[in-house]
Amino acid sequence: MDLSQLLRALGLQQAYQSYQENIGQPFANVAGPFGRGLLGLEKPEYGQEQAYRTGQAVGNMPAVSAPVGAFKAAAQAPEILEALPVLAGMSYRVSTPLKVDPSVGTRFERDFIGGLAEKTPINAETLKDASVMIMPWDATSRNYNVTSVSDVPLASSVVTHGGQDYARDLAHIEQGIAGASNLGIAKRIADRDAIARQENIAAGGSGRVIHLPVTMGQYAENFSVMPVNVLTGILDATKLRKKDIAAFDDMVRAYIPEGSKTGEKPFVNFAGIMTEKGRQQLLTGEDLADTAGELRKAVMNRAAMKTNQERLGFNIEDLTAAITDPSLVGVPKGYIGNTVIESTGPMRLMQSRNPTYDTDFSGNYIGTLGSSIPVEVLMPKKFAEISQELSTRKLSPTGVRTATLGALEKRKQNVSEFVDDQVIENVLRYLAQQQVAR
Repeated sequence: MDLSQLLRALGLQQAYQSYQENIGQPFANVAGPFGRGLLGLEKPEYGQEQAYRTGQAVGNMPAVSAPVGAFKAAAQAPEILEALPVLAGMSYRVSTPLKVDPSVGTRFERDFIGGLAEKTPINAETLKDASVMIMPWDATSRNYNVTSVSDVPLASSVVTHGGQDYARDLAHIEQGIAGASNLGIAKRIADRDAIARQENIAAGGSGRVIHLPVTMGQYAENFSVMPVNVLTGILDATKLRKKDIAAFDDMVRAYIPEGSKTGEKPFVNFAGIMTEKGRQQLLTGEDLADTAGELRKAVMNRAAMKTNQERLGFNIEDLTAAITDPSLVGVPKGYIGNTVIESTGPMRLMQSRNPTYDTDFSGNYIGTLGSSIPVEVLMPKKFAEISQELSTRKLSPTGVRTATLGALEKRKQNVSEFVDDQVIENVLRYLAQQQVAR
């Protein structure tokens, strides 16, 4: 039994968390009567005699006294305790729907490092006679330096590099870069762009095409390198037990991707999260039956399990919040308007310096509608048309909406909406209602 297990077993995790909230004070100042008895400290006036004496008795047990002794020396000296390695599990906080810990999802430190253009508010009327279409985009931020998650200072800070603000990067604006993806997807985006231009001209427009990044589902960001880089930053700063690392690695190797039709396990050759080869596999996919991106998704899927959050010493809510765009916090799947990109057509594809994706595609950032709005508000006719087509399937209303969004994101033709007066009125009405609701 290591010290972190011991403290959890003896009910001292809450006291340790209390210490973390009062950094700079000796741990002895925040330990309860049981903890003070365990550590051989004087009983506080407010302490319960029975709890204190029980702590004393446990602390004198031969199997317990040795590991507790290592902690006693730091009980009166905050600078010593702060210098100790972070203990796995001590930074994890229990939070359930019935007993929510309000700090979970807020424990991270990051700094904005600049390099983005100011957001430009635009009116929906400026989109008249253009054709709008959506493309899936995760909700990560750009140009934030993340230094700490779940009260654990990362071994190496992580600078976020994705999200809808990719188009707002000053260097990208100068180069006419709108976004990035892997080559196959980037080619499909360019094909969709060209078809939408033809559809716009056929509808009486000038060929103007507007791309609207649309929010994706929970954990969509896990394909990127950012979440796993933060995770390894936590692990490298944490004193982990070998058997906990081995258990986690085995879970990744046994992982079957969601929706798999074969039931095969593509990551059985994963070398391990704490190995040099394993870290390389997260970037290259070497010796695996699937891509590096899919491995990253598998690692983060397993890391998000409650058992592993406690075992590895973090809360997934803190990690996700640390890399999320502040403008997209809490925005559900299928919302657009935060970022508006105009195609410069024909779309250009360029080699990317993005750590996750290999191909940039062209476009110009033109602004924001000032609020995130449901896709069906800005694309009412096209959304209704495809929803009607899919309603014959045995799907719930949520299922029909999800399938409709998928069709609008992936189909090559007949998925752009020509912006006429009706569409503009629809958007303006929705935004006005949102203003009243606030």
